[in-house]
Amino acid sequence: MKEMTASVKAVELINQNVYRISLEADNLTFVAGQYLMVVLPTGEKVPYSIGSAPHELPNLTLYVLVSDSASLASKVVEHIQSNTSITIKAPGGDCHLQNGVLDTHPEHILLIAGGTGFAQIKSLYSELVEQNFTGKVSFYWGLRSAEDVFAQDWLEEAHKYTPFTLDVIVNEASDQWHGRSGWLYEAVLADHPDLSQYVAFVSGSVGMVYGTFDQLELKGLSKDRCFSDVFAYAPHPNKPAL
Repeated sequence: MKEMTASVKAVELINQNVYRISLEADNLTFVAGQYLMVVLPTGEKVPYSIGSAPHELPNLTLYVLVSDSASLASKVVEHIQSNTSITIKAPGGDCHLQNGVLDTHPEHILLIAGGTGFAQIKSLYSELVEQNFTGKVSFYWGLRSAEDVFAQDWLEEAHKYTPFTLDVIVNEASDQWHGRSGWLYEAVLADHPDLSQYVAFVSGSVGMVYGTFDQLELKGLSKDRCFSDVFAYAPHPNKPAL
């Protein structure tokens, strides 16, 4: 990863607690699925998946969830809002499209995101569209409620690309929600009951990633065909380290 300067183009609150941050970085190259680190004045380096695809460079998009005003994410947003340029380190991460998975000519790729894990999966999806990938791709995005959905304009455009499928699933059904509801993994398995020949990219919290993988593994998805940044830094919470 190398350190560089990125210009701040916009910081927008796009639902009750998610900010879309638009940056411009002239000297950056990356592969869809990778992340960057925002370097704070304290020296802290905070990782965020790059939500835009490589063909959109020099423009970059981040999606930052701010759960409370005392959180590190809140400090990141405040720092970006108060500066016309920021320091970033990039790119990082091995959960991307050049990790060899496309060389295996997978018949079907699952892209699974929870919350702002959407950023990484959106980048992967957009890049597969850009590459005119001829295999099957299914994108599943899980959120708590209808109020948590964001990036509606992008979702509308993505739905138009009919060779791939895209489903948004909320945990809490309501009168305001007319789409699918329930658990994310249940939606995936309802559509794909046998995953023995599938490849999957999963992005979200540690609990979400491992909880989802555990359910998909029962239906044939192998660990060596499932990719997540979480696997690189967090041990399985329910399995003792050997």
